[in-house]
Amino acid sequence: MKTKTPLTFMFSVFLFVLCGCANQPLLLANFDDTVGAFPDLTLAGDPVGDEITWNGSTANSTAEFAPLKVLSDANGESGDKILRLFYRAQEEPIGSFLGFHARPTGETNNIYSVLWDGVIEYPGNRNSQTLWITINTLAQWHPRPLINLSIQRATDGPGQDWSTVTIFEGETSRQIGFIRNDLPHAGLVILNLETYKYSLLFGGVTAIGDLPSDTSIERLSLYFHFDTQIAQENSFGLGNYYIDDVKMLLSTPDEN
Repeated sequence: MKTKTPLTFMFSVFLFVLCGCANQPLLLANFDDTVGAFPDLTLAGDPVGDEITWNGSTANSTAEFAPLKVLSDANGESGDKILRLFYRAQEEPIGSFLGFHARPTGETNNIYSVLWDGVIEYPGNRNSQTLWITINTLAQWHPRPLINLSIQRATDGPGQDWSTVTIFEGETSRQIGFIRNDLPHAGLVILNLETYKYSLLFGGVTAIGDLPSDTSIERLSLYFHFDTQIAQENSFGLGNYYIDDVKMLLSTPDEN
């Protein structure tokens, strides 16, 4: 997952020079585990206190269609590894949630950032399942996240092999663009708790918006899960999402 678009690079540079701020790592996950195995969820080392949670099955973690396992990154350099989240409707009737949780922090303002690399894939010609990506303020999944994205194979996109990206804000939703299937993309979410604004980059798609004025972050969390409802028509659907280089940062003013 080494391919970056110019827009992604510009956002990354903006993040790390943001107002002369110092960035404190809250979570780092690169999946340097055994290929073909279930991932290590403990995230040992700095920063202390970050973790991954998974509420799905681990019984068949080494099987070809295991719901969660580490793979070699075909698009990366030699030795690179990625995490695959797989959904197969007829075998996984209850949705599984993959969560990334920052180390606990007592900060009430400043700027939080969440970054990751991903690839969305729909195996074969089967109908697709909707992938949900959410940013939460707690280390438990709940139905009212700060940021809520849905990614679904597009029927009205700019061509074949595209997915539509929709953002949900309270009771409303808006389609913000399309991304290419099977190609690496980057995700970046910046949460500014001084201005109560957010900025989002997902592939080449961007969005900005308001956060609730009472927003506070107890433990920043990023969740991925496939919808258990059939996304298109009435046949069983499939979905793969490949994840790498997950980071969460807290930006504070640089006193120097």
